[in-house]
This record gives sequence, structure tokens and C-alpha cells, in this order.
Amino acid sequence: MDKKEIYFCVDYFSKYYFPLEGIWDATNYEDTEYAIKNNMPIIVTYSMAHLSFDLINLGYDIYLCYRDKKVKIEPHMDLSGIGEPCKDLKFGHNIFKLFRAGVFNELLGIND
Repeated sequence: MDKKEIYFCVDYFSKYYFPLEGIWDATNYEDTEYAIKNNMPIIVTYSMAHLSFDLINLGYDIYLCYRDKKVKIEPHMDLSGIGEPCKDLKFGHNIFKLFRAGVFNELLGIND
């Protein structure tokens, strides 16, 4: 299976910190879903809606991006040290719900 990457930009300006060649630039869920279904190798999107860590099963490395920070999200990533509600990321977890709950704030340097 060829390596694929998906970058979830937390805000619109974050994509400018990571210039990538050959990207599929998606601004909404439908564009993102289309890119995934068509096996685009590099996807940059602002829509995390309805997507889960099952993307790893499809061969994607998952990154969350905020300004100049890029964090690779791994299955079973231990977040217990930051006191968040999810200690062990598992397949099926919704990326958007975890982001909205603040699970990744410390890793990305986002202040509430």
C-alpha cells in the first residue's frame, strides 16, 4: 500500500505553514470525502467532520496542524499526561469530537 497523508488544519491560515506538492486542497467534508475515496496521496483539509482514526486503516498518516506546529496522530497515543478525557486513541474515535474536547490543545500549543 502506498503511503498517504492527511493534514487537518485547525484554522485556515495553518495550511500556509506547510507547503506541499501534489496536494488535494479540501475546504469541506464533501471534498475531503471525495479525496479519500479516490486515494489522493496528500490531502490538506479544514474539515474533520465525520472522520475517525480509521483513516489509518486506509493507509493514511494523520496530522493535525496549527500554525507552525504539525503533530502526527498515532493509534493508542497516550494522552494521560495532559489530563484529557481520552487516554488512549483507538480506531473509531471521531477526530473532530476529540479536537473540540481540547484533547490536542497542549500538543498543538492552542490556548483556550
